[in-house]
Amino acid sequence: MSSSLKVKQIHSKLLAMFAQHLVLSDLSEKDPEREQKILTRCLAALALYLQTGCTEKEAAEAVWDGADDNGIDGVLFDTTESRVVIVQSKFINKGSGEPEAADVGTFIKGVRDLIEQNVGNFHPRLHARLSDIFARLSTPGTAVHIVLVTTGASQLAKHALSHITSLLEDLNGEDPDPIADYEMMGLNEVYGGLAHDPYKGNLTLDATVLDWSYVATPHGAYFGMIDGLQLKEWWKAHGKGLLAANIRHSLGPTEVNNQIRATAVTAPEKFWYYNNGITLIADESLKAPLMAASKASGNFRFKNASLVNGAQTVSSLAKVEDDEKLGRVRVPFRVILLSDTPAGFGQEVTRTNNLQNRIEPRDFVAQDPEQSRMRMEMAIEDVDYQFVRSEEAASAATPTACELIEVTTALACASGDANLAVQVKTGFSRIFADLSKAPYKALFNPSVTGAKAFNTCVVQRAIDAWIEKKKKALPKKSGPALGVLVHGNRILAAAVFRGIDPTALAQPIKTFGNTVLPGLTIEAKCEDAHAKMVQAIENNYPNKFLAVLFKNPSISKHVYEMAA
Repeated sequence: MSSSLKVKQIHSKLLAMFAQHLVLSDLSEKDPEREQKILTRCLAALALYLQTGCTEKEAAEAVWDGADDNGIDGVLFDTTESRVVIVQSKFINKGSGEPEAADVGTFIKGVRDLIEQNVGNFHPRLHARLSDIFARLSTPGTAVHIVLVTTGASQLAKHALSHITSLLEDLNGEDPDPIADYEMMGLNEVYGGLAHDPYKGNLTLDATVLDWSYVATPHGAYFGMIDGLQLKEWWKAHGKGLLAANIRHSLGPTEVNNQIRATAVTAPEKFWYYNNGITLIADESLKAPLMAASKASGNFRFKNASLVNGAQTVSSLAKVEDDEKLGRVRVPFRVILLSDTPAGFGQEVTRTNNLQNRIEPRDFVAQDPEQSRMRMEMAIEDVDYQFVRSEEAASAATPTACELIEVTTALACASGDANLAVQVKTGFSRIFADLSKAPYKALFNPSVTGAKAFNTCVVQRAIDAWIEKKKKALPKKSGPALGVLVHGNRILAAAVFRGIDPTALAQPIKTFGNTVLPGLTIEAKCEDAHAKMVQAIENNYPNKFLAVLFKNPSISKHVYEMAA
């Protein structure tokens, strides 16, 4: 099929899917480029739709193309991948060619401003949206996915591509866990995405099921085992289309995904014992006659299938490169057949299969006697310490209460070890991964009293309050002055704690609050540490992305030492 015919078909499909949901009030009816601009916005919406699995309406509403958009045409948070998807689009009528290098450069500058939270280069109409994106980007574990989508070439020329590779090098540095990547969607990818919409369901999945059994009543179902390599092939072929419209929730934190992959690589024979397995729903099943009498292995075809539980398992195994080990992985597997079930049964299966509460590494601290001791010591001084995950823990930061994550953060910042401050900034997975050794034991051990733990929280709250006040007082384009507050907040806190006598933090809680805290001059210490950190960065790391800099333990330690 010719490129021009593909473009015509894409033209009609894009308008039908997204135009009705777009905000077009800024486009004049007399604008000779009105339709071209609408098509470009529709194309941005399509990229967001295909990348995140959101609805057509949600994708269109995430498009912000217009005056002072800073080169960015759309942004949306992808909950299933915990990533911010940032899009620039260009509808090319002839079906060939590519965006100008200057336009790509403008886009990449906008991405930099977005990551560094430089709101001054964005139109005020976008500031409310920016606040939500900034919150996502400040969350440990969030990745950045940069997408350039056109109805032209699927590759960029060298000069245009250099803008993107330079950004990725700055963002990822030498980190083994890169936080940003890039994807180019050209005419072929756009056409394929529209022709084979992964979110319309109607998937047919072929599977070899091991040690299978059939449940006849009250509703038909199969259960058994499936190898990890088949699941990888499913994901490569269908991606999020496996989820269809039945499931739209987060696959869970990165540390869980890492554990799934690690088990597949290091102990594939144990995977079945460690994993909860996956559940499919399907309208019907067909079984091949070969070896049909044997339950050891059966070849099945499941029609109109959808994965309703275990998306985290499937997507994680799909990222394992060792196919030989994946072939040895056995995953608990069941398929519920809907052909003879009451109306709505499939939706009910989906809903109930996703109501189970997930155990997180932090939950195992409930077994640590040090936590119980600290809670008792705080209780004697009328402070409630919530270290077990619960509704109460979520709202425990009060003058007479605290909770595990707050205490962990405060103790890490007060430890005198900049590396621990970096770890709580990037996430808590490493801290709670093994409760028998450091870093957990460096924070929670017999030398840490309940009073010290709560008093560090009180100081940490004062530091955080100063940071928020300082952020509001700074002008919009403040460079490192703002970046230190946003990305270096934990190192700043560590520098402030370094100026506080540890024996002061060990005082009884009431004594500390009434007599010690007022004399610590927290705000003055914050001002001093902030000024020194800004100077250290301007002198030593003037061109570094601060979002990346404060993930680097050695650089963070250097800045910490210069600020303390």
